[in-house]
Amino acid sequence: MSSDFRIYNEIRKNTKGHESVLSNLDGLGLDDNTRALHILWMYPDVLNVFGGRGDLMALMRVSTAMGVPVRMRRLDHLSDEIPLDWADLIYYASGDLTCMEDILRVTMPRKDELKAFARKGKMIVAVSSSGVILADRFIRKDGTSVEATGLLGMTMTEREKVHGDDLWIRTESGMEITGNQIQLLDVSLSEGQEPLGTVLYGHGNDGNGMEGARTGNVIYTGCVGPALVRNPWFAADLIRNAAEASGVSPACGEFLLPDEAIEQELLSSEEARAFIRQKM
Repeated sequence: MSSDFRIYNEIRKNTKGHESVLSNLDGLGLDDNTRALHILWMYPDVLNVFGGRGDLMALMRVSTAMGVPVRMRRLDHLSDEIPLDWADLIYYASGDLTCMEDILRVTMPRKDELKAFARKGKMIVAVSSSGVILADRFIRKDGTSVEATGLLGMTMTEREKVHGDDLWIRTESGMEITGNQIQLLDVSLSEGQEPLGTVLYGHGNDGNGMEGARTGNVIYTGCVGPALVRNPWFAADLIRNAAEASGVSPACGEFLLPDEAIEQELLSSEEARAFIRQKM
């Protein structure tokens, strides 16, 4: 079994109650003492919908293709201390909306530390409903409000009906991301808060042409599918930013994602855009 498939199978396993650290150092032929990019996978047995596990697979695969050494650590229990001194990139995959208040209860006491973590240029990413963790507040359908960390200037309001459709966005850098949107929350950005991108097709945050939110290396997107599997260039952007902020260098000396490593994804992206164009 190849090193990549061994790692994928370890990620795929739903090993409850067991913290594990995965690495691509062997696959890159690097020593165990090599400074690697540290990815903290938050609550994988709770935040486990819309293919989020696949996003972690994509981060490992793309890191290996770029020659970036990575250690990926699961944080399994809400009661576990968040190892901010260890982490370089914190990833909240999408989870059910019903679990967000429990996560906020253990996260809010450390919100100032998370903000300090982000000010260092370290990366925090949240997907779909998990964006609640990074928002200013979450408003339930009954109108009651729950305070969140405020790492991003946005209010997330529970919808009466779930919205589902394809999604196609373009970021400020010109990167295009395609995927799906299963929207349980409308997202309202505060004045001055930049979106992740503009909507080429789909609902986006609340139908106003913007999608997600980004402040430096803190990112929210409602794009699932899983988004990093379908858009490895997006995964590469996250890895590059997190590695540069943490002083981690790729084995080849340059942050490059070879086209030959993502041939299938490039073809799939073109097919997705062609399909969406028929609906525009």
